[in-house]
Amino acid sequence: MNKTTFYLAYFLSPLIPIIIYFVTLGIPIDLYAFSVVLGITAFIFICNQFILASRPVWAAKALGLKQLTRLHSTMPIVIVALAVIHESIKQIAGLNTESLQADFGAVSLTIFVAVIVFTVLFMVTTFWMKIDTLKKIRAWVYARTGLDYKKARFLHNATIVAVPLLLTHVLLASSSRLGTNPVGALVLAGWMVVSLGLYIRYRINGRVIKAE
Repeated sequence: MNKTTFYLAYFLSPLIPIIIYFVTLGIPIDLYAFSVVLGITAFIFICNQFILASRPVWAAKALGLKQLTRLHSTMPIVIVALAVIHESIKQIAGLNTESLQADFGAVSLTIFVAVIVFTVLFMVTTFWMKIDTLKKIRAWVYARTGLDYKKARFLHNATIVAVPLLLTHVLLASSSRLGTNPVGALVLAGWMVVSLGLYIRYRINGRVIKAE
């Protein structure tokens, strides 16, 4: 797999469940449909984050580890933007955003945002670290709390806590009811299980990947 093929497969991967949802449910093209598309896309990209984090050999060979890491570091911003727009569109369309299902989504989104902010401030070296104030904050926190990269990575893995909350949010959605859309619901659940399985296997086996 070359770089172009990888990017096409990666960014078009949400089309698989989107097509299943639209074919199964016969959703008309309206604000609700747009919200469904954004929600599914955000969900698949979150799953894909765990796949990227597991550094599969085929992905590492296609991109090289530097670009693979860069993609993994960049996508959370895209994912949060998609999730926020998804929620906003639901409100504009007059859909219920104060249900238990919506609460699961809000809590999982909050966790993801918190982890992103933590990662930017205390883990990765990005253009943000050119800001002197942020550099001083990072240095102060590391010095005062005993935080190091290993501990920061452990905290970064808090995203796993958000996974069951997010999956519950998705499966409680009216568009994912097993009675009307069992295939779509199972595809999304399966995607999450596979991506988490790859990541857990990677963490257990260690980082034994040599690709550039």
